[in-house]
Amino acid sequence: MFTLRTDDVRKLVARQPDLIEPGLSAHQDTEGQDIGSRYATEVGEIDLLARDDAGAWVAVLVGDVEQGKDLVSEALQRVGWVRKHLAQEGQEVRGVVLLEALPEDLGYAASAVADTISFKIWRVELAFDDAEL
Repeated sequence: MFTLRTDDVRKLVARQPDLIEPGLSAHQDTEGQDIGSRYATEVGEIDLLARDDAGAWVAVLVGDVEQGKDLVSEALQRVGWVRKHLAQEGQEVRGVVLLEALPEDLGYAASAVADTISFKIWRVELAFDDAEL
């Protein structure tokens, strides 16, 4: 069975953020260069700092199942940092955590912050079609 590593997911979403949600794009500097991949902050790295099509900030973290409920506090720290240092007053800031599977101990903590942090499970699909000769 093929397993996608978290580093592979980080690279993939950095190249194609709209796989997470339509309209999502990596944060850019003033010259239009993508600088959102592996964005360094004082509270830890944001795997992808992005903006949605409405202009809201989105901090994407690629999580590991072993992190469990710690993912909630890590995601909230990143969202709080973006809110304090990058967002304009009243501008929406939210987080997205990407996981291979949902940790058992995540449920209650994740539901308590569902308006700020969303959780998405990734899956790998591979299909083979007959070649037209």
